[in-house]
Amino acid sequence: MKPSAVWILAIAVSAATVPARAQNARLVSPDWPHMAALEHLQRAGVVTLDPLTRPWSQADVVRALERVDTSAVAPTIAQLVARLRANLAADTMGLAVDAFVGALAASDAGRWALRPAPDSSSGLFPLAGISASLRFPHVAVVTSPRIDNRLRSDPDYRGKKDRFIAGRNPEVYVAAAWPLAEVFVGQVDRNWGPEGIESLVLSSSPYTYDHFFVRLGPARLRLELLATQLDNRYNVDGTDNRQRFLSAHRLIVQPTSRLTLSLFESTLYADASTERSFEPWYLNPANLFLLAQYDGVETSNALVGADVVHRGERLTLAGQVYLDNVQVDDSVARDRQPSGYGVTFVAGGGALSGRATWQALYTRVTNLAYRTQAAEEAYLYREVGIGRNWADYDQATVRLSVLAHPRLLWGAELSWLRQGEGDPRAPFPPDSLLAATPTTFAGTVERTARLAGRAEWWPRRGVLLRGELGLNLLDNAGHSAGASRTRWVWRLNALVRRRCKGALPL
Repeated sequence: MKPSAVWILAIAVSAATVPARAQNARLVSPDWPHMAALEHLQRAGVVTLDPLTRPWSQADVVRALERVDTSAVAPTIAQLVARLRANLAADTMGLAVDAFVGALAASDAGRWALRPAPDSSSGLFPLAGISASLRFPHVAVVTSPRIDNRLRSDPDYRGKKDRFIAGRNPEVYVAAAWPLAEVFVGQVDRNWGPEGIESLVLSSSPYTYDHFFVRLGPARLRLELLATQLDNRYNVDGTDNRQRFLSAHRLIVQPTSRLTLSLFESTLYADASTERSFEPWYLNPANLFLLAQYDGVETSNALVGADVVHRGERLTLAGQVYLDNVQVDDSVARDRQPSGYGVTFVAGGGALSGRATWQALYTRVTNLAYRTQAAEEAYLYREVGIGRNWADYDQATVRLSVLAHPRLLWGAELSWLRQGEGDPRAPFPPDSLLAATPTTFAGTVERTARLAGRAEWWPRRGVLLRGELGLNLLDNAGHSAGASRTRWVWRLNALVRRRCKGALPL
């Protein structure tokens, strides 16, 4: 069935089967002005949302906020919950259009404060755009075109930069949702893994790309599948610009209200001797991609892994692991390559009756992670990692956030990063060098210590002021032995958002 026919059928079914409380198919945008406050409530245990999924559905967020007994929490928390409820309650069925305007002043144009872009990219960047949604029972159509001149200097952005005004549409999709199923086509940031750091397999590191997504089953036992076509990439000898495709799926199980488990698998495949396109065995959420790879199907770069999250009354523990090349043979030179894997451990909780939260995490990604001997199978989209954007490093981070006022959230961060010279964008070593290739920390290791503070203030409805200041201390800077550098990394952001008059509720 063609995609257009699928959506016509979905809308027709929605119109014919509207329950007393219709399912809301819209997702909460990752750049929603109150996202930091919502995540604070999640870490504090005030609200309970899916711990392994971003973005959250708006229906789930509304239900989680409605379950909060505001008489049993601190007044500061109660006022924040009431304000978030009111903000989302204004988003009714029908047509809604929000407009925003603002500016970002920054020490660099990158998105990664721990690994900032060059100093020469600093500046004042104008921001403006709209967010329009057309929502019916079960179906949502969303678009959010915007101007963002920071893109002109961001080294991760691969779009057109030689223009006076830069912009993109980071959130544009058509989605249909029911209690036991969800179908999505379009662009939105997704992160499959614990909160606080990019997922090892599917994260928001790359700029958003069009993809197909389907969920089958209720929240406590469900299958999910994502499929997309990536950018073309040349093979090792540079003679063939090959089409590339990505499929990822996972099984999520919540045996209790406190424990969440997932098993995931991802495969990136490209044409080899013949032209390839979307392949049915990689579009079946119930299939095992790793077995399909060795069952008469062309080779691919397959990743497998698992997540676990346990939410206690005072402590939340989470972990994620992914495996790529784990060698068990030792017969030829290629069998002696170091293993490719990544791990993340996260602990966190609340204090002061939810007014304060803390989080500590450790993560490691090995040297040859996300790449194979086939250059076209590198786990990248437009040269940015689909999971992590870096390899050959480990990182330890401790974060603190405090809700000082219902309209003021501030936080602090201390991070330690060790970065080797391995990179997912680098060519895979030849077979003759694999035995001498380190599993982690190739070459001269750059070390970064970062101390930072941040604050978000919502002085009135529709106004957001955000600031961040960090001190990065680098040893072996630029992978040059003995070189050191001190760098201040800062961001100042102001946004004014208004709901346009004339929205058409159903």
